[in-house]
Amino acid sequence: MAQGMALAKGARITGGILCLLFFLWTAYWLAVDIGAFGVAGVWDGWIGARGPGVNEVTDPVQLGFGLLQLAAACAAFTGRRSAGGLLAVATTVTFATALQALVSVGNHTSDERWFRNAQTGTATFDGVFLSSLPLFLLTLVAGVVLLAGMRSWPRPAPSEPPARPGQAGGVLGGLVLGAMALCYVVYQVYMLVQGGSATFTMLYLGKGVLSSLLALAPGWYAVVFFLLTAIAGLNCLTRGCAARGLALGLAIALLPNAVLTVVSFLNSGTFLEMSQTMPGLSIIIYVQLALDLFGSLALVALTVRGEPVAPAWQPPSPALAFVAPGFVPGPVAPPQAGWQQPGWQQPGPPPMPPVGGPPMPPGVPQPPHPPQSGFGPPQY
Repeated sequence: MAQGMALAKGARITGGILCLLFFLWTAYWLAVDIGAFGVAGVWDGWIGARGPGVNEVTDPVQLGFGLLQLAAACAAFTGRRSAGGLLAVATTVTFATALQALVSVGNHTSDERWFRNAQTGTATFDGVFLSSLPLFLLTLVAGVVLLAGMRSWPRPAPSEPPARPGQAGGVLGGLVLGAMALCYVVYQVYMLVQGGSATFTMLYLGKGVLSSLLALAPGWYAVVFFLLTAIAGLNCLTRGCAARGLALGLAIALLPNAVLTVVSFLNSGTFLEMSQTMPGLSIIIYVQLALDLFGSLALVALTVRGEPVAPAWQPPSPALAFVAPGFVPGPVAPPQAGWQQPGWQQPGPPPMPPVGGPPMPPGVPQPPHPPQSGFGPPQY
């Protein structure tokens, strides 16, 4: 029987509860932005129709993360076989967001500015920093729960087998994810070559270029998604049990930002325009955008339907533990007519007395006859 790995029920439910908390945290700050700028104002900020607002918290990337967190929690509570991968991706991106917020919000001052338009000493600014610390700790707990909750299949208790992508879907999905990972590497190498070591803080920590309080630095974003796409691509190529959840999680996280970026380019009339100073960066951005948009749709189509690693398994009955292999007990059929077990004879009727009357009693003992002459002792 084929072997596989699956998330234990207790770990799955615990991870679902934690991901639900992650989603509520993201939804709260989205509601704060809507209360501060209105629905139209938030939409205009996401598509680039206006500049970043003062202490604006969320961006299109966080919208995708919120949808991913909600999808992971729902998959965990409903027992979907892709829940493990979804929970892993949701936990990773939440960890990246919390860590970025602790660094950028914690170091932003009026003299050393990390954000393009942020004001310290406000309830929103302080609330983002104070809430990011417990969120960061919860992501560590979720990671430990998911790693410790992995169990091999089959298990002693009856259970459905884990699912993996089909053969063609696994190969194509692995190639798409591999192309995404390669593009993230090319972007980092290009930026480091063009900007040198002086751009390291800006690239990986986001100092001076962050537009919202929960925005990820460009290089940090590339590092996180390079690791996720590389791991997911290898799982797809090997048809691992976590491949479907990882691929679906990445598609949910990347697709909203890709769609809103295309809308932003179209709204500003700069779609497919090349930068005069860094044309190579424009090519990388457009290639990455196409992969995020069409690659995410392809991942959903290729991995949404999986196939079990083996048929459903039931444990053997304890009564059959010592039965010889291949023996299946069942009703014993009656012996066929004319068949007799070797060494055994069918019992016949009881013995009858001999014909001609009852048996004679034993007679009176007779004296021995005298011996014939010439034999024995002499006669007197």
